[in-house]
Amino acid sequence: MQPPPPYSSQNNVTVETLPEQEQFYRAPARFGSIPPEAEPKGWDRRSGFYRLYPRMELPTQIVERVHLGNQEPHQPNRLIWGDNLHIMRSIPSNTVDLIYIDPPFFSGRNYNKIWGDNNELRSFEDIWKGGLDGYLIWLNARLYEMKRILKSTGSIYLHCDWHASHYIKVEMDKIFGYDFLQNEIIWSYRSGGGSKRRYGRKHDVLLWYTCSKDNYYFNTDEVRIPYDAIIANSRKQDFNKKGKVSGSVWDISRPPNHSKEWIGYPTQKPEAVLERIIKAHSNESDVVLDCFVGGGTTAAVAQRLNRRFIACDQSRVAIAVTAERLKQESMTLELGEEPRLDFTVEQWGIYEAENLSGMPESDFREFTLTCYGATRRENSGAIHGWRNQMPIWVGSPELVSQATAQDVQDFAN
Repeated sequence: MQPPPPYSSQNNVTVETLPEQEQFYRAPARFGSIPPEAEPKGWDRRSGFYRLYPRMELPTQIVERVHLGNQEPHQPNRLIWGDNLHIMRSIPSNTVDLIYIDPPFFSGRNYNKIWGDNNELRSFEDIWKGGLDGYLIWLNARLYEMKRILKSTGSIYLHCDWHASHYIKVEMDKIFGYDFLQNEIIWSYRSGGGSKRRYGRKHDVLLWYTCSKDNYYFNTDEVRIPYDAIIANSRKQDFNKKGKVSGSVWDISRPPNHSKEWIGYPTQKPEAVLERIIKAHSNESDVVLDCFVGGGTTAAVAQRLNRRFIACDQSRVAIAVTAERLKQESMTLELGEEPRLDFTVEQWGIYEAENLSGMPESDFREFTLTCYGATRRENSGAIHGWRNQMPIWVGSPELVSQATAQDVQDFAN
């Protein structure tokens, strides 16, 4: 399927002729008399981002289901090791309520250094060979998919720092729409940033965009903070009131090294930041996505708040750290707390033969056909699937099995 063009020829007009699941670009507003660049970096008018990043239709393999005591009929939470672009391409449109991402900053520093192995370091560094433009193209291809899978009431938060925040904002204006930026939030912290030659760099940026201009979910009662003493006294209000809605500057300290929250992951963010975002933009059982999950803060907070999550990362170390964090947190429940929802650990593009050989034959057949890019047709006898008019037969998942002469004869007939 060819992706849609990003914009109509007129500013501020949604492309309404596209299929429903593909109507997720809006033309940005003009800045005075200067028209904005029409398309995101890396976009190809004929093939979208598929020319640079071809579609790879591969399934995920569940390597472990972690039982935490809550086996609701819903699909369990998902923790996936693999390329987040291809993982998101497999997620149906309009199914995610909230996205938080903390992509690698374009800073020249390698944050994976103390956790990753040599293979991870190489893949991490290869992303930025094209400089800033290469970074933005890489990110745009993923933002394109995030816009597609978000619900119309959904929100996305992108976490970045001063190196590229203004460049990223321009690209997000093109993809989500200039008028759909709800806030540029400053997260201020006290640690780091000391300098004798410039002001201390002690803040990051959170860009909050929505899919709807007005019909987006925002629970104001979850982001209220107490009035300060001067305002409270002047209004004769006390601190038992709900307080005021938080401003766009968040003064939230990083977790100290000795705290229970701190796990030592180099890009770890305070749980208080994620808790505010998740409470403000989702309800219990809503789906939260973090496709750069790192040390697992988003998944841990979503799990604690009874949200469903999809979390992925290209680092197998990050997936292992997150899985262990989720297991440990489920073991420290307070008396009377509901058990956490089970989660699966999955792999995309790398598969364990032992697990494949133990699959039911029908599941193995479906898995193999998907890997091969084939479609399955019912009531086709010995033909299990088709690819470009070519019939396909799939053997047994047992590693020692072979096709019999009768299998070949039935297939030929």
